This record gives sequence, structure tokens and C-alpha cells, in this order.
Amino acid sequence: MWVKLALKLFSREFQRGELSIIFAAIALAVLTVFSLSSVTERIGLNIEQKTSDFIAADRRLSSNHAISPEILEHGIALGLQTAKMMYFDSMLFANDELVLGSVKAVSNTYPLRGEVTLKDSLDGQPYEIRGAPEVGQLWLSEGLFYSLGLKVGDSVELGAGNFIVGKVLVSEPDAPFFSLAGNRRVLLNYEDIAATGAVQPGSRVFHRLLFAGEEQLLSEFYTWLKPQMKANQTWQGVKDRQSPLGDNLMRAERFLLLAGLFGIMLAAVAMAVSAKRYCERQYDPVAMMKTLGGSRSVIRNIFLLHLSLVTGFSILVGLLIGFVLQHIGADYLAKFMDAELPAAGFRPWLISIFIGIVCALMFSLKPLLDLFDIPPLRVLRRNLGDQLTLSRLHVGLSLVTIFLLMWMFSAQLVTTLVLFGSTLLVIAVLFALSRLIFSAGRKLGLSPGSSWSLAIATLQKRANANAIQLISFALAIKLMLFLVVLKNDMISDWQMQVPEDAPNMFLINIAQDEVQPLTSFFEQHNITHEDFYPVFNARVDSINGDELERRVSQQEGEQEQKDENERRGVNREPNLTWLSQLPEGNEITEGEWFSNNTVDGRIEVSVFEGWKEQLDLELGDTVGFLVDEKRFEAVVTSFRSVDWGSLKPNFVMILSPNMAGQIPVTYFSAAKLEDKHTKAISSMLQQYPTISMIDIKSRLEQAQSIIAQVSLAIGFVLAIVLISGALVLVSQVQASLAERMQEVVILRTLGAKGKLIKLATLYEFLLLGAIAGLVAAIVSDIALLIIQQQLFDVAGKMHPYIWLLGPLSGAGFVSVIGYFMVAKTMRQNTQGLLRKIA
Repeated sequence: MWVKLALKLFSREFQRGELSIIFAAIALAVLTVFSLSSVTERIGLNIEQKTSDFIAADRRLSSNHAISPEILEHGIALGLQTAKMMYFDSMLFANDELVLGSVKAVSNTYPLRGEVTLKDSLDGQPYEIRGAPEVGQLWLSEGLFYSLGLKVGDSVELGAGNFIVGKVLVSEPDAPFFSLAGNRRVLLNYEDIAATGAVQPGSRVFHRLLFAGEEQLLSEFYTWLKPQMKANQTWQGVKDRQSPLGDNLMRAERFLLLAGLFGIMLAAVAMAVSAKRYCERQYDPVAMMKTLGGSRSVIRNIFLLHLSLVTGFSILVGLLIGFVLQHIGADYLAKFMDAELPAAGFRPWLISIFIGIVCALMFSLKPLLDLFDIPPLRVLRRNLGDQLTLSRLHVGLSLVTIFLLMWMFSAQLVTTLVLFGSTLLVIAVLFALSRLIFSAGRKLGLSPGSSWSLAIATLQKRANANAIQLISFALAIKLMLFLVVLKNDMISDWQMQVPEDAPNMFLINIAQDEVQPLTSFFEQHNITHEDFYPVFNARVDSINGDELERRVSQQEGEQEQKDENERRGVNREPNLTWLSQLPEGNEITEGEWFSNNTVDGRIEVSVFEGWKEQLDLELGDTVGFLVDEKRFEAVVTSFRSVDWGSLKPNFVMILSPNMAGQIPVTYFSAAKLEDKHTKAISSMLQQYPTISMIDIKSRLEQAQSIIAQVSLAIGFVLAIVLISGALVLVSQVQASLAERMQEVVILRTLGAKGKLIKLATLYEFLLLGAIAGLVAAIVSDIALLIIQQQLFDVAGKMHPYIWLLGPLSGAGFVSVIGYFMVAKTMRQNTQGLLRKIA
């Protein structure tokens, strides 16, 4: 019986538009979350695929010793693509010349991601392929051709084996962004390792296995692998690799995640507002039903069925619209990126349905319970039940729900707390400010009959409702300002790391007597270049006279003897230099940079702050260095932060200029080359065969391409959030339309002109938008400062310009949308409005 009545009421109310607000809010929540989740997941997968090229795989296992064959076999059994690699140094001999080369032996499946760039001759055009050299062949980097006097097709000795030079090796996808191996790279087929005779027991070799495949399979493989990994083995993806791309990829993912959080917050605000408004509009019908004998259980079942029907229908429509929206957006992005975006998985569907159901239940439950408690006497006394409209339990339940949804979506407690806390701050400040402004408006003494007077009087009359509107407007403006500013800052930071004029070639192994000729060469050909840096390798041997712990190779079965009193050292010999000026991208965090006059000719050292804790250093400590068999000491005078993500030369330790002349060094520099310089550079390298060149032009183009793609992706996500914010404002204004109709009827009855009412309405929205925008801008700036430091690991800064942008954009945004929503009401005649109110 009650089901038939419920369906009839549902049909009538749906036709009358009674359920339109709550339907639109749930659909908005679902389509926002679905479109954001789908687009961000597809873009994220595409970015990961492209950046996976930088390690030639999705994941890689690195080891200082031979890797068990069982590991490779298990990966193949799971259906993963695999490749084997081995690194070692060996001598190359040809034309009576002997050169030490850096050899990388690879299996035929290399690379799993990306491509190798080759040339058929030194003057040939580069092209890309996947694969390894044929057995019996080598691919050599250009510098080795000049050093050994070779051409393609010649024979060369590598270790104990004879090989044919097959191709000119231009670049590999997993080549380090900067390496002193430089232009002495050799690519060898893995099957030819034994023929070289270079790998013997005790040889210094480095092993690597590459893996590619579905993320689920990779995770399953790592779960099996992790318990078996040795202490000197590492499992890496592109995000783990220290390069300009690894950090930026993680920042991009965090930003897209942040945008998804904002979409959830906007959807939640729209749902809470619409659910409360819908239940308020049902107070009179429920009172009438109770007067006619309807029981509480029947009324409860009727409205719970209504909620279930509208929730299911709105989720379906939201998913449909969201699917179309993300499909259109993804196609546009794919055309712009000249790439096919991978399909999203089931996660966007599941999380959208889940959030739609949770929003419908959590934001509607308390208003519905209040609705069931409406007394029958409300048909005679219309104010009965009004005290239920501002329920603290409803507010608390809504806030807890929003927090849990954000936490679930982000899986990052700090990010959720910062965003949620800043939102609560906006609410608190705006509620107090709105009460203060609306009460102070009575004392302004504006002339009667003016539009401003009427606007302020209207704000005072609906103080509670306007406070809620103000909070909703401010939240939408805050989130949009937040995203706009963060996007601009992040893209600007990336472009600073990979600017258009960034060097695209490194020159290393430059002798001191070659610095001047190279400088003249650069000037003659108008080539922009960096300074020439002196470089040498040294072991950090002692601190304040105490020798550091050393790790040495042990024979099989031999136990390592370790002195517990020894300090822990670093297991590598860093590249050192001396400089008179602090390098770009470095900042002194403690101490002072080198003085012009050193005390008693002592050598000073500035240390990367990351090594301060690792070596337990303090200002004034004396660090001992070992270069070959020569020892020297330097006093720590400062600690520095270093931007390792930039393409500038960086050093963990920089010595004072008076170190010059005490240690043999080579020099290196960087330059910005154009295509017209190719022949001149080749000629120069032939003239100075000991100089090695590292060409990173193609890698820079890849990096800049990824930045452009991420920028476009963020812009698209931002557009979705802006649309969501606009819909929140629409739902908030629409909730007050009935009350505004009554006001228009009363004002017209009292003789108010149409122009006065229109201007008063416009001024009302202008004031609401400006106040909301000002508070949103200030709170957003504070939250941005925290988010940039905690989430993006960059130095936060304030943005005073948004303190002006916030009120202006808020006033314009709210007034345009608000006035557009009520314009139709203004144009209707009084008789038509009375019919709608009735």
C-alpha cells in the first residue's frame, strides 16, 4: 500500500522538480569524482609509461653481485617482460690506440620501454630501434670512434675478444642524466660477455634485471621478491630514480590527487546543501500527512524509498555524464599529446558509486530523521520544526564524512588534515565575519530606498542562510584559487628546472691546457656554455682524525670484522671541485660561504646538508680526504641545500679556491648546441680525442614534452573543478529561490521598482562574493604555504596578489552566477510568482 503511494508521490515530486536539487547534487558528486578519477588515472598511466622510458622498463632490480636465475624465471612465469644487463669496464684496442670503455651488456629484449638511438655512420641520420647488437658486434658512442680512429665496419678488440663495430651509439633510454662515463660507452650483446674475458671472479661488475608488465603483476612479483633481496640489491621504478623527472612525476601525481580531493569536497558541499534544503521543503507535506493519519513508519518508508530511487538514478546519470566527459577530455588530450591514453581501470567506477551512496546516506540521514519528527501542528503554526533546520549533529556528521572520504581518496593523512583544517578555518572565520558584518550593517545609515540599503537589509534578514551561502561560496573560491596558484607555481618550478635555454651537452675529461682552446671555440661559433669546473674524485677518509668505517669485499665464508667505535662512512668516492662563488640552485643553510682570506692558508669545505647527518658533521670539523695516495684536510665552514632536480652541475662537497694546484684535475662544462653546430663539434672532438661528450638533447626534449603534457592535464582537471565549483554555487542559490520569490512579491506590493530590486540583488551577490573571496584568498595562501612544503617538498611562499584576485574574482563569479539564477524570477509578473509560491 505505502509503496504505491510512495511511487506516486515520487513521480509527482520528480515532475514538479522537488527532487531536482538532491538529484543534481548526487549526480554532480558522482560525475565529478568519476571524471577526475578517470582522467587523472589515464594521464597518470600515460606519464608513467613515458617516464618509464628513462629506466628502459617499469621496474628494475640492481645488484653488486650475480642475481639468482630463479628471480628471472619467476618473473617470466608470471607473464612479465624481462631483460638482462651487466655493466663493467674494459679496454678497447684498435689502430694502436688503447682506451678504457664503459661496457653495458644487454639481452636481445632490451629495452623494454623506450628506444635506442643509433646512426649507421658518423655523418648519418639518427634513428630509433629496439634491440641489442648482434652477437659478435659492438655499438660504440661517437667519442670512441675519434679516440680509436674507427669507422663502422672496422674490427676492434674488447678485452680478449675481437668484434665488428656495427653502429654509432647516440643514446640509450636508461643512460644516466649525467655520468663521467661520458662518450666512452659500449653496447654489447649479453651472449658475448664470455668472449671478452673481462668478467672474472672478483671483477667489479654491476648486474641489473629489467621488468615490464601490468602493475598488478609487478606488485605480485615484488611481494615474492622482497624477502629474498640482499642488502646491496635495490628495486626501483622511475619515481625512485634521482633525476629531474622522478621528483616532477611524483609532484604531478600529487597535484592530480589534490585536484581529486577538491572535487570530492565540492561535491560534498553541494550534497549537504541540497539534502538539507530538500528536507526543509518537505516539512509541510509531512505535517499534512501526519494530520491525515499517516504513521511515522509509513512516512519513513516513503522518504527512504524516495532517497533510494533518486540515489540510484542520479548515480547512473552521473556515471554516464562522467564517462562521456572524461572520454571527450581524454580524446582531446590524446590528440594534443600525440599519444593514446591508456584505459582506466575499475577504480573510478567503484569509488564513484561508493562516494555517491555514502554522500546520499551521510548527508541526508540526519535531515531525514528531523523530517520524521515534524509535528502535525505545523499545519496551523508554520514555525514549528524550524529549530531542527540547524542541527549540530548534521553538521558534525557531514564534516566527519568529508574528512573520511578525503582520507580514503588520498591515503595521505597530512594532506587531508591540512586541507580539512584550512576548510574549517574558512568556515569559522566566515561565520564570525558574516555575523559581524550583517549586524554592523544596521548602523551604516544608508539612505532609505537605495539599492545598497535594500541589499544590506536583505543580508541582515537572512543572516543564518547568508552565512551558510557565504561559507559555500568561500569554499568553492578557496579550492579554485588553491588549484590555480599551485598549478602556476608548480609548472613554473618545472620550467625553471628544464628551461628552454638549458644546456643539452656536457663535455668532460677536459685537460687544463684544453680549456682555453675550447673557450675560443665556443666564442667563435657563438655557442652558449657554462663555466669550466675542475673535477676530481676523493674518498672521505676521516673526520677530526678519526678514520671512517670502510666496506671491503670479503671472501666467501669470511666474517666481516667491524670496529664499533668507527664512524660510518659513505660507500663511494664523490666528485669534488673548488669554487669561489656559491653555485646556482645552492643555498647556505648553516655557516658562511668561503671568505676571501682563508685563515693560515687552510682549506675549507662546504658540505651538502644531506651528508651532515650521515657523517655526523658539525661546523668546524676537519674532514680528511684521500686522493690516490695523497691525503689532505679541509675545515667545514658551511652546509648547503642542493637542488638535485636541476640540470646544473651539483656537488656534495665544494672546496675553497686555495685548493687549486694541489691535486691533478680534469675539467667539465656544459653547452647549448643547435643543429648547425654538429659538424663543428665533430671536428673539435677529432682534434681533442680525449674529451668526451654527453649529448642529452633528446632527453631534454622528452622532459620538456612531459612537462607540457602535465601542464595541459592539470589545466583540464582544473576546468572540471571550476565547473564543479560553479555547480555548487548554482545549487546554493537555487535553494533560496522560493524565499526570494516571496521577497520580490512583497517588495513589488510595497511599490518597489524593478530596477531597485535587480540592483539590490546584484549588490547582495557582489558583497557575498567579495567577502567570501577575501577570506578564501587569505586562508588559501596560508594552506598553500604548508602544502608546498609538506606535500611537494619545495620552498613555500606567500602570494599577496591573490588577496586582491580573491575578492575580485569572488565578486564577479558569485554575482554573475547568482544574478543569472534569479534573473528569471525578476522577469516574472507578481501573479505568476504567487502561483509558484502557493
